[in-house]
Amino acid sequence: MVQLWYFLSDTEALFCGGALIAPNKVLTAAHCVSGLDWYNNGVIVGNTANVPTDTLPPNAKLSFVKRQWSNPSYNEAKTDNDVAVLTLDGTFPMATAKIAASTDTALYKAGTNATVYGWGNTTSDPNDPGSDVLKKATLPIQADSTCNSALTGDFIAGHMICAGPVATGDDATTTTTCSGDSGGPLVVGGKIVGIVSWGIAQFDESGTVTKECGIAGTYPVFTKVSTYTGVTLARVFDTDWNGDSRADVFARASKGGTARYFKGATLTTYSSAGSGYSSWNKVLQTDLNRDGIVDYVVRTTTGALYWRHKSGSSFVNTKLSSSWGAVKQIITPGDVTGDALPDLMSVTSAGYLYVYPGKGNGTFGAAKKLSTGWLAYSQVVGHGDYNGDGKPDLLGRTSKGALYLHAGNASGTFTMSSRKLVGSSTTFASAKYIVTPGDVTGDGKSDLVVVNSAGSMYLWKGNGNGTFASPVKTKTGFTTYNLFG
Repeated sequence: MVQLWYFLSDTEALFCGGALIAPNKVLTAAHCVSGLDWYNNGVIVGNTANVPTDTLPPNAKLSFVKRQWSNPSYNEAKTDNDVAVLTLDGTFPMATAKIAASTDTALYKAGTNATVYGWGNTTSDPNDPGSDVLKKATLPIQADSTCNSALTGDFIAGHMICAGPVATGDDATTTTTCSGDSGGPLVVGGKIVGIVSWGIAQFDESGTVTKECGIAGTYPVFTKVSTYTGVTLARVFDTDWNGDSRADVFARASKGGTARYFKGATLTTYSSAGSGYSSWNKVLQTDLNRDGIVDYVVRTTTGALYWRHKSGSSFVNTKLSSSWGAVKQIITPGDVTGDALPDLMSVTSAGYLYVYPGKGNGTFGAAKKLSTGWLAYSQVVGHGDYNGDGKPDLLGRTSKGALYLHAGNASGTFTMSSRKLVGSSTTFASAKYIVTPGDVTGDGKSDLVVVNSAGSMYLWKGNGNGTFASPVKTKTGFTTYNLFG
């Protein structure tokens, strides 16, 4: 649990809760983030159960916000699609929480006991200052039909859940969330299933709030996290170089070894990525140590594999292996194994697909063979969730140009038998380079970037269901580049 403090002035602040889902990523509610400038006015407090007073509690840690993302579909009027992610400018020395996947339907069964955490009001009095120490409560999850009946039609099934014993209207006999708990997690079985979103308040004739929560016959409402796992993880495993909450594309010039980052929702602008890249034949973006700074997995022309990452103000190259010259494909898909740590994958010269479980510090566990037959593809790529279920997927392109989707699953395995055709041979026949940077447009859905043999770059916007929108040409002149990532 972390505390979100947003300063409106020297004497006034907004407060929300949040949960750490990566060392530098906070899951919270969009209504705590949308329309606000967290970079300049916010601070995150972690590693403590106590609210700061004049000084920080012992062992408490502070972090500022590097960038913010609110679900573009957030509807303020209905408090719908109420999910956001803050990226911190540092990391917290705390355990991280997993979020429910689209397949975790059992966690939402009516009657299942869930635990909610927060520092919000402990009474329904609008003048209640909130709790100085972290509280938790057990709330049984309710059926959608129960929520809809109790919440006067404002409840949206599939996007929201409600939980708790029904409020009695009496603080002494009601257990509920309240003002100040917004953004905090609702947890079942060690996974975040909900985000504190909204509840019914009571007003007098002048429109003044007389009761913040616990209105008789109602329940508190939470964002249904499993519906938004895909868009959330797109933020956790992003490749955002310039801090605009959109994935960027790396491109190296054919001569001289200089490189650029193409950025923005249409990839039409760029920044320098420096020089010295001439000795590499593979560049993949990732963040192996979860510090919020884009790393690379790179291979030299002699077959050495390196993790290129920031140390202080400079990049350093840490050797991972000396013998990857014969490896046909290298992939940085994100978290394949389900432990919230980014992994590495390869296709060997014999056509076997391997996964190397990441440890979150730039090192990997023992290689695990998954399946065979992957020499059917001239290129295997993947850095994102293309079908919206919150699990990283792979894309394979045949030599004739057909594109297949291999959907991720709970076991972290991929086989040739489960693939789905997403682009015919004529669709990708002219594609020379296929790049999977993640979410380029900022809508939380993973996109595809193609550079054709004529040097034109196209953006294939992901629909979040395993398909792509019609390609849009973004920029030309890429015949002078021969390495993309």
